[in-house]
Amino acid sequence: SAVSPELRFVLEADAERRRRGQPPRISFLRRGPADPEHRISGALELPRPRERRCVTATFRLHDDIRDKLRPIAVTLAFAIGDTRGWHRGGRGTALPPLSPAL
Repeated sequence: SAVSPELRFVLEADAERRRRGQPPRISFLRRGPADPEHRISGALELPRPRERRCVTATFRLHDDIRDKLRPIAVTLAFAIGDTRGWHRGGRGTALPPLSPAL
């Protein structure tokens, strides 16, 4: 049977501030143990065409922030996961390494 591809994602807040060595102004809730407070990552199985999958990422503002005028930019990075388990429909022959585009 075919294995659905996996989409890996990383949401990061205040990346520009972090590059300047400043602390983030938010903390993501329910993040993984390996994720710092300003980042949340995960993976989800890509559905069939025209089917949707949603991920909810909630964050809270820190109480002690001084910079309240600049917007808090949240960036998204994503990649298609390992495709070695994919098979052509019904034939059982593995596909060559793929680089799918979203």
